[in-house]
Amino acid sequence: MKIKFEEKYIADDSAIVIGLPENIKELKNFDELDTLLNGLTEEIISANVLSDTFGKVTTTGVTIQRQYRKVIAVGLGDSSELTALKVQKAVGKLFQFMDGEKDSQAQFILDTFAFEPKEVADAIGMMSAVSNHVLMGYDTADKKQFRDELDVTLITKEDVKAGYDHGAALGNIILARDFATMPPNLLYPESFADEVAVQFKERPYIKGEVKDFDTLVQEGFGLLAAVGKASVRKPRLVTIEYKHPDARDDAPIALVGKGITYDSGGYSLKTRTGMRSMKYDMSGAANVVGMMDAISKLELPVHVVAVLALAENMVDGNGMRPDDVYQSLSGKTVEVSNTDAEGRLVLADAVYYASTTYNPKIMMDFATLTGAVIQAIGTDRTGVFTNQGRKFINNLLISSKVTGEDIWHLPISELEDDRVKQSDIADLINADFKPGGASFAAAFINQFTEETPWVHFDIAGTSNTSSTTPFAKKGSTGVMIRTIVDLIESGTLYE
Repeated sequence: MKIKFEEKYIADDSAIVIGLPENIKELKNFDELDTLLNGLTEEIISANVLSDTFGKVTTTGVTIQRQYRKVIAVGLGDSSELTALKVQKAVGKLFQFMDGEKDSQAQFILDTFAFEPKEVADAIGMMSAVSNHVLMGYDTADKKQFRDELDVTLITKEDVKAGYDHGAALGNIILARDFATMPPNLLYPESFADEVAVQFKERPYIKGEVKDFDTLVQEGFGLLAAVGKASVRKPRLVTIEYKHPDARDDAPIALVGKGITYDSGGYSLKTRTGMRSMKYDMSGAANVVGMMDAISKLELPVHVVAVLALAENMVDGNGMRPDDVYQSLSGKTVEVSNTDAEGRLVLADAVYYASTTYNPKIMMDFATLTGAVIQAIGTDRTGVFTNQGRKFINNLLISSKVTGEDIWHLPISELEDDRVKQSDIADLINADFKPGGASFAAAFINQFTEETPWVHFDIAGTSNTSSTTPFAKKGSTGVMIRTIVDLIESGTLYE
């Protein structure tokens, strides 16, 4: 994408892109806009040639210097109700329209968007990346990402480059989406670890470590090893540590991701329809990589550690079976009743490792963990659990409202703690096949947090979308990346 910044419109072959609020005459640059539209702005809107209805994209043409110029407008509705999120949605619809029309060259008149130009530039930086992105390179078609062909000029007298750069950094959510969408014969624990190492190799303030299968066995990662041992592609544990020189001396923030690069269910084998799309079972780890990418690109003054538990859950003669008992990194033993409840097992070792190795201020894990969370709250909300009181997640709730990534606080209590301890022969059991499976899974992971303040995100319903939104086409969403980055940027995690 080519990006330029200018103080005023310069006539060329670019489409003219504007925002249209209902109270158009209140725009501080209305006279300039009206001149651009040959003094016909109000008439064009009154005739419904262009619409000010929120999110509706319309187009017309004007003659400037005897040349036809295309005008693309997105409706903004009542400008008093605009938020950064609504501006992002409007800009996302713009880019999806432009993609459909093959309009790759455009001048955005930022002051027509009735919002802070810096925030509009931020939205353009992010939405130009995420709105139309699809994974490419796995068919023979000669296609390019729409964003790669974009030539955009931002018109305003204000300095908006920092806003654009911020949005562009967040726009790399597409990195997580691509990881999640890659075919599992190409993305597996070892190759995923290698891809992550390449991604962060030249990044300032970053260091990392990869533990291979032999090391995991030697160091006692009994649950992660058990889940991954049946595959010829053995498990890995990846650590990414980012520490900015201006970071507080406080304990780090820990982000833990479930990275089951393919989930057959193991001996508790999934059905042929249930197994389809199980390449996405590493979306939690992919999204944590996306968070670290944004945090490090923005060079936020924080200390964050990411731990990725990577494995394939497959079947062979040495595979984990129902009735097996394994010892975790913490020393607690676990009876396996369901080999398809493997995500909580790899997370158990990962959260214990993160907690005891880094003593974090707060630990958050992300996992496509249970179908039960979808049954409870659907596919539009992420289930959130914590071992702290509800006040502990207040700032998280605020950030989720800012980004529009809806979360729903779900319970864990002594009821679930008792259930996970109902093995006849081990300390814990990994599944009991009763209702409330999402809370059971969260309670199981909580047995390994060592009382570290902890939040668990069950993204089983929200990691993918079956329909196009302004933020994503069908497929992986990169859910919670924007929310967690906003939460970290807010500085409230250390309050």
